[in-house]
Amino acid sequence: MEAMCRTFEIDGSFAFLPGLMMISFGDSDTHTSETHLIKCAQGFDMGRLAKVHKIARALVNGDLEPPEALVTLKAVNSDKPLYNAWIGFASFVGYSGFICPLIFKGSWYDMLVSMGLGAVVGLTTVLASRFSIYSSVFEVSTSILIAFVGKALRNYVCFTGVVLSAIVVLLPGLLLTTAIMELSSRYMILGSVRMFYSLIYCLFLGFGLSIGSNLWDVFQEPLPGNLQKGYCHPATEPWRWILFPMLGLSVGVQMYASPRQWPVMIVCSSVGYAISEASVYWPHAPHIAAAVSAFVAGLLGNIYERVTHELAFVPILRSILLIVPGGMGSVQRCFYWTSTAFALQMILIALGIAVGLFCSHVGRVPS
Repeated sequence: MEAMCRTFEIDGSFAFLPGLMMISFGDSDTHTSETHLIKCAQGFDMGRLAKVHKIARALVNGDLEPPEALVTLKAVNSDKPLYNAWIGFASFVGYSGFICPLIFKGSWYDMLVSMGLGAVVGLTTVLASRFSIYSSVFEVSTSILIAFVGKALRNYVCFTGVVLSAIVVLLPGLLLTTAIMELSSRYMILGSVRMFYSLIYCLFLGFGLSIGSNLWDVFQEPLPGNLQKGYCHPATEPWRWILFPMLGLSVGVQMYASPRQWPVMIVCSSVGYAISEASVYWPHAPHIAAAVSAFVAGLLGNIYERVTHELAFVPILRSILLIVPGGMGSVQRCFYWTSTAFALQMILIALGIAVGLFCSHVGRVPS
């Protein structure tokens, strides 16, 4: 947007807060400004984002006139979603199920249970989007329900793996990473607001998991020590790698990415996943593996943008959404979760991702 203002010699400034976009246009002749506050829902739509990016690039290069661009933008805005509600619901099931053996070292039975709990998360997400009253308690109520069911089945499944797989869609890894990058870039107000919002979100999730787990202990005497985690038996290695493309498709649907964006997303995230698997060598420092994975993913995304002139944000974002659960998965083998530890671990992983992305940007070949 700033590039567009420079192209058309417009004095414009922009600020983005969770759910709100502020746009200000200044007039140097009259020394006045016009500010617009636009309320926008948070979410992903990689297909539309790629189309808008092409329009903006054509405008900046002079290949498209503003009236034509406005008509094209209206057409993009009126496009129907790439996937219907049923496919979107299936993506919740697939995302939670396939990530369980891949990231959280669950068994095949754990994967089936995670699919069922992922369906519950999908249903509560639909309810939160349709009923504003429920959206206020969406994170807490969902995590309580997931933790309660997971704790009830701990004699048959890996409790931590199943629970974290089910709520992986809700993890605010991207929000925390964006907040840290904004603070590092000296955008103090935007970064502070986003950081505070992300921390409260993490505490909500961690609090809900703790309440749901302790709620089951009211009905049954808690097991001692690490037995609270349940019985964890990882799936066999070859099958775990076969599941990765299926996980990539589920995440692609979650992000409303077009099928032509799937290959680069899967390739870039595969490299990041392979590096994040090295976190087994640093079980108490997953942020190191997160930083290295983010650096490689950012470098690949920048190369992809340089070669194809497509948006690098698409493969990089896909990798971040996988690196965050990867870091959580390496730590879930080390200790039992509390709400504070959950939030702290999310911050450490986000710090690692932010450092890796900054380094990949520094290492980018100048144009």
